[in-house]
Amino acid sequence: MRLMDASEKQLARAARSGTAREQQVAGPLLANPKDYRTWEAEHARLMDAVAGQPTGERQARSLLSTAFSLVHRSALFEYFRAQAPRETGRRLLIQHFHGNKSYSRAMVAEHSNYQRSFSSLLCVEHIGATMLVHQAFGEPFRRYENLYAEYFRSYCNSFLSPAGAGDDGSDSVRMLLPYLKRDVLDERARLLAMHSTADASHSATR
Repeated sequence: MRLMDASEKQLARAARSGTAREQQVAGPLLANPKDYRTWEAEHARLMDAVAGQPTGERQARSLLSTAFSLVHRSALFEYFRAQAPRETGRRLLIQHFHGNKSYSRAMVAEHSNYQRSFSSLLCVEHIGATMLVHQAFGEPFRRYENLYAEYFRSYCNSFLSPAGAGDDGSDSVRMLLPYLKRDVLDERARLLAMHSTADASHSATR
């Protein structure tokens, strides 16, 4: 099993006949040679880490951990896309997560990072459902994505409405943040504990 071959075929399939969102992200990536080469090199490093595990079962667990990290990496731009905060809010969040980097450069970097992470996650989920099969992929992983999105949205909203600003709703959300984070961590642990049906005696190659 070659992980990059499977990834490239899945990305092309998503660009051609995936959901509207998949086509919107994967299509431009494939159409831009420079962006595609950047994604290809980055994704190859991710697949190298998975393929470096000694058994199919451990590769499947590594693949799941990679999926978690890709969800986290795409969270900020996903928040911008879904919540559409005002420019003042975007600037505050960019400064919070990127420090003193130029706002325009940071936004371009976030978009590029989102495009690559979203595309890699498409491939990772496909591999986790068809090649290095792990029970966490599918609906269980959708639940994790939703929980993490809820936590990250609440974190950003509370950051943009600091304590003492007179917003009772934001103060309530701020109090809930530790519990939302615990829900995310508990769900991650539950998914990692789920069974992998990948063949323990056979492994995939990058």
